[in-house]
Amino acid sequence: MKYSLHFLLSLALSNLVTAQDSPVPKDQTPVSAATTAMDETRGLLQQWAATQRMISSERTEWETGKAMLEGRIQLLKISIEETEKKIAEAKVKLEDVKKRTTEAETEKAQIREASDALIATAPELEKGVKALFARVPGIVQEKVRVLHDRIPKEGAEVKNITAAERFQNVLGILNELNKANNELNSIPEIHDLGNGKKAEVKVVYVGLGQGYFVNSNGDIGGLGLPSDKGWQWSVDPAIAPKMRELVEVMKKAVAPKLVELPAQIQ
Repeated sequence: MKYSLHFLLSLALSNLVTAQDSPVPKDQTPVSAATTAMDETRGLLQQWAATQRMISSERTEWETGKAMLEGRIQLLKISIEETEKKIAEAKVKLEDVKKRTTEAETEKAQIREASDALIATAPELEKGVKALFARVPGIVQEKVRVLHDRIPKEGAEVKNITAAERFQNVLGILNELNKANNELNSIPEIHDLGNGKKAEVKVVYVGLGQGYFVNSNGDIGGLGLPSDKGWQWSVDPAIAPKMRELVEVMKKAVAPKLVELPAQIQ
């Protein structure tokens, strides 16, 4: 029961007036009646004070709770904003990942197509390199034999051999052949000198297209040309003197000079 202070004071005064004006019972004096009214008034004032304290306490609790709720709401708003920001950033990153994935898949498909195209041309290149192998001098063959032996044989399973490995073999051989084609190589070999006689001779290969030899006595020479069955040699005594000069020049036994030798172009 809630009363205003003004109301309670008015009620107290009314009780006092009433107590004074009302007839006093025979067994009760006027003083005791006033005392009773005062006690009632005091009780009402005490109830009013207690009610006010309760209202003040509840108002304080409510304001405290309101402040806490407002703080939580503000924190939630900040959290929501941060979450929305992170979601937006995640969407951007996702789109970037999708774009890069698409680009990677496209590039992968292009690489696969290029690899398939290379693999399709590999057999023809390998066949051509094998054909060249028989036409190069023995000294050059030894340099590229390892790569040559790695080339798959015709009809062999090539599923587990990558295009890179196959082209590495082909390009490795071609590089060595190109290098040898620009060199003069002088090596000893055993050749047929005619009449069934074989002897060690000094052979000079001019690149990959021409070869000459001369025996140790310097009186028998010859000319060599590449073929699909290997190098074909023919004896030509007229070459011997020129070959002796060439060998001396290559050994640096004499001053450098021009040595003319016959050549055949195939």
